[in-house]
Amino acid sequence: MSELAISVAVNIVLGMSLFGLMMWRRNDDSVRLTGADDALDRFRAHFPDAAGVVTLSTDLRSALIDLQGDSNVGFLQRHARRWNARLLAPGDIAGIRLLADGTIDLHLKDFGWPRARITIAPDAAVRCCDRLGSLSVRNASLVPARHA
Repeated sequence: MSELAISVAVNIVLGMSLFGLMMWRRNDDSVRLTGADDALDRFRAHFPDAAGVVTLSTDLRSALIDLQGDSNVGFLQRHARRWNARLLAPGDIAGIRLLADGTIDLHLKDFGWPRARITIAPDAAVRCCDRLGSLSVRNASLVPARHA
């Protein structure tokens, strides 16, 4: 009988521990970019020689970096609890869609990171889409969003 009580007690302790971990992981991750310099510093952690003009997203969780002296565009995005950086080179973009609110929907030619979405100010979104369009597979023109 004491073996059963020990088994039940261990299961209760493990269950409560797992529940506590689950609730802790569900907390909102409030880490955001503080500005263009912060985005460039985080991007330079992956690509040390990077320099360029930074366009921040409205939620401050991603950024596009128009790299100087290079045909590539830098892309920085927060995934879960880490920052991912990527160089978008010519031919890396399979498709681009610009939505009315300034959201750029990117379809990438990479099975590890197939899609990305970034929302920026609508006037800057058109400029960024033109720049990203030059990197697309077909040098694609913008596909207008459907209004439902």
